[in-house]
Amino acid sequence: MGKHYIIIHFWAMFGGFLKRMEMLNEVLEKRGTVQKVNTQAGFIRFLTKRDEPEKSVNAMVYTSLAAPYILALRLLRPSVPIYYLIRGDEITYVKHQRRHFRALVAIIFQWIMNAVGCHFVFVCEDLRILFKKRLGPIKKSSVLPNTCGKRLPEIRSFDGRLALVGDFDTVKNIEWAIEQLDSGKFEVHLYGNRTFPEQWRKPWLHAHGMVDDLRARLRSDCSLVVLADTTAGFPNVLVEALDAGCGCVVHGMFPFKHLPIADQWRFSLNTTDRYNDYSENERQDFLEVVLGRLMREQRDFKRDNLELIHMIESDWEKKVWEIFG
Repeated sequence: MGKHYIIIHFWAMFGGFLKRMEMLNEVLEKRGTVQKVNTQAGFIRFLTKRDEPEKSVNAMVYTSLAAPYILALRLLRPSVPIYYLIRGDEITYVKHQRRHFRALVAIIFQWIMNAVGCHFVFVCEDLRILFKKRLGPIKKSSVLPNTCGKRLPEIRSFDGRLALVGDFDTVKNIEWAIEQLDSGKFEVHLYGNRTFPEQWRKPWLHAHGMVDDLRARLRSDCSLVVLADTTAGFPNVLVEALDAGCGCVVHGMFPFKHLPIADQWRFSLNTTDRYNDYSENERQDFLEVVLGRLMREQRDFKRDNLELIHMIESDWEKKVWEIFG
């Protein structure tokens, strides 16, 4: 008899969350059944239904807001394994929206999830380290990074055309990146924006809004993607960019500190003041300086980042079964 996987999600999810959840569903359905529970009534039915053997059931949640339901599940069906899938830093995300009470609730609920023995499944090592700092030792944890399970195409050398992905006034840090590129040395393409404030209308910045096929647009418009996100963990856009033949540059802080990307492809977020206020060594990490060096040296992204390439080309389904099998 196959396993029965229960995905508890009362709260709307979007973008990369939904994409990866559907990928996980497809894999899990190869060895069992998947049931999505998105209402309280559905959750109560799951708690009280005992048609399947207890040992064949696995429950999964994507947010700390599920903690009260997880407590009920632990009390009424104590032998059911519970997996808490963590794709980003929920607390930083809500703090950015100035929802400080919601951030307090998140830390309390995450502590509860750990206390009742949930298996924390992180999308990257940066998130696991952050949670250990906040919660102390985590009883059960694994890392399930985003991978594509196929050989990546050749990565183009940076030719001055770059991409930003995300909307304004979000944790994607789009405003910061545009400010750093304000000299107009590079051709910048912005995707995923729902708004386009007048102050950011620049002759070198091309805003495309929401696009149906990001990979195709990156493949035709750009040769590099800049990731300045402050919460994402292991964003899907990193895989999409490499699959489109674009290299990526990331900053050196959370959530990319432990991502295996070479220093040549990293920039500093601590560059918000005037250029002349920094020493020559400090300026070497400025985003524009890093981009200029990459274009001048025509660096090979794959050769510089073999560990990352190997990770992304690895079999995601195999990693899923190592954790949930």
